[in-house]
Amino acid sequence: MDISEIRPGMSCQTREGLAYVLEVDRQNQLVLLQREAETIPVQVRSDEILSLG
Repeated sequence: MDISEIRPGMSCQTREGLAYVLEVDRQNQLVLLQREAETIPVQVRSDEILSLG
């Protein structure tokens, strides 16, 4: 997924399931996500996002 398409507040699909975008670090190509089934946010590379919802 191109980092320019990802914005806070969007939902997205990763290999681990549905997640909500909290923050986007365009310079480092990182995205902070809150996964649906987890309570702690996780940081992933933007290329780990499969699709936006």
